[in-house]
Amino acid sequence: MPDATSNPAETPQPTTDPGFLASQLPQVGQATFAALASEPSTGVGIITLDGQVVYLNEQAARIFHGDEAKPAEYVGRFWRDYMPEEWVSERLRMLRAMLIHDKPVLMRTIWRGFQHFTWITRIEREAEADANGPELFLTITRRAASDEEAEQLRPTTGFEEVESGVMRLGKLDALSPRELEVIALLGQGLTVKEVASILHRSEKTIDNHRTHIHEKLRLGDRVALAEIARRAGLTLGDSARTRV
Repeated sequence: MPDATSNPAETPQPTTDPGFLASQLPQVGQATFAALASEPSTGVGIITLDGQVVYLNEQAARIFHGDEAKPAEYVGRFWRDYMPEEWVSERLRMLRAMLIHDKPVLMRTIWRGFQHFTWITRIEREAEADANGPELFLTITRRAASDEEAEQLRPTTGFEEVESGVMRLGKLDALSPRELEVIALLGQGLTVKEVASILHRSEKTIDNHRTHIHEKLRLGDRVALAEIARRAGLTLGDSARTRV
């Protein structure tokens, strides 16, 4: 393994070992980073300004790529090699903007049918030798399977809150924009009558939408429908986001 301190101006060697990465980036804090990276409900990554994955833990790989995904499949590669163009462009623009306003970001996204929040912070350089080194960003991602969980994650002072303009809906991709609106409201516990009033449609129309949703998603009851809407954290505004 190369000497981690041989040239601090270079991009840290991509790795799946949090201890080795922390030895290359002492400003991150070895003990803190290792503990965070091993937390089973938290996805952790370190990304360069041009979207190269320097580090990814197992939970981050599962959140973004599926339950069987392994970090080694993505570490060292660039986002553009395996993620949708719209997703990559949005995030690279955000990283560049962070260099200007110098403020961390909290981004809400629906990905693979789950709502999650990602805290993105620029890793500050400490050593003078790092002055011309690459810009690096720490990403911390947590799933929020309900409005209550989302509210617990949101109140982070000092972070700029943004909504991703792109999403990957998983099973929900079978639904039309109107059906997404209906399931979002039904998932919040509203009645058909209340949904009809909000969307300015008849109760019969909303009931027909609900029937079609059940058929498309092959759901047997209202509880299952509410659960799939809940874990995606669907809102009315999500129906207009770009699907990738």
